[in-house]
Amino acid sequence: MNIFPKKQEETGREKVIIVENVSNKYNDEFFLKNISFVVYKGEIFSIIGLSGSGKSTLLKTIVGLEKKLGGTISVLGNNIFFTRKMVGFSPQQDSFFSDLSISQNMELFSSMNGVSYKTGKELGKEYLKMLGMEGFDEKKPKELSGGQKKRLNIILSCLHSPKLLILDEPFAALDYYNRRILWDFLISLKNRGITIVLTTHLLNEAQEYSSRVLVLKNGKKFGYGTFNEIKEKIGFNYLLHIKMSHVANSFIDSLTHFCMLKKIRIVYNLKKELLFAVAGGEDKSTIEGFMKRNNQEFTEVEFRPPNLDEVILASR
Repeated sequence: MNIFPKKQEETGREKVIIVENVSNKYNDEFFLKNISFVVYKGEIFSIIGLSGSGKSTLLKTIVGLEKKLGGTISVLGNNIFFTRKMVGFSPQQDSFFSDLSISQNMELFSSMNGVSYKTGKELGKEYLKMLGMEGFDEKKPKELSGGQKKRLNIILSCLHSPKLLILDEPFAALDYYNRRILWDFLISLKNRGITIVLTTHLLNEAQEYSSRVLVLKNGKKFGYGTFNEIKEKIGFNYLLHIKMSHVANSFIDSLTHFCMLKKIRIVYNLKKELLFAVAGGEDKSTIEGFMKRNNQEFTEVEFRPPNLDEVILASR
């Protein structure tokens, strides 16, 4: 029974996940509040935000591990109860059996998802090789490093060739080299038609490899879409960085008040060094005009488009 009719955009893009007004709370405190977004088939979709923003809670709610307070969630056109076999989920915690070898874990996880051991083993060997763990079949998880355990988690979550792969902080404990290997692996899965949803603190890498992102702030949707769409929506198209050799506390107080009135964000304030989130040249002129009217000497360090780290910093 399909309780969520299949929906498509006018462009014909298939919606793999539809989240509408979803909320969740513990002890009368909201962890998620009226979250709505769509994930399209074949994209890498990143959910980002500061620690405690609700990223992991949202993923667990999508896969049915957390009960939602309100709203609706459609996964692959239906309730997750009916589509679970088409979804792979890798949590932050280890999901493998430590007393079994990697080969035995692959056999068990394949059978749990209705895949023959032969098929699962062949795919598992291929994935081990792609992730720099070739020949690890008979090793036990206790012999692996933290990063290798994380990669094993991911391999076990996709032995059944899911249509949708959901990963909670897959890059935790990985250095740059191993993150690069994992990104290449995820891109290869994407090229095979698997839709990928993940949470991450690696904002610049999310900006580089994700087609779209969802930014959470205190359990609410702060930004959603492509990086450029998010920048435009919050009015943060440029970063203005200035330095001052001498400055009085009273001037900083006046400048802060002035920026509040003009709805200009001060992203970073170290008294003699300031970063502003501005929409364009008009905001830049407004700030510089205020400085000059108050006889405050300053030097413009840079005026450029922000990166995702700086956009998140502006959301604090």
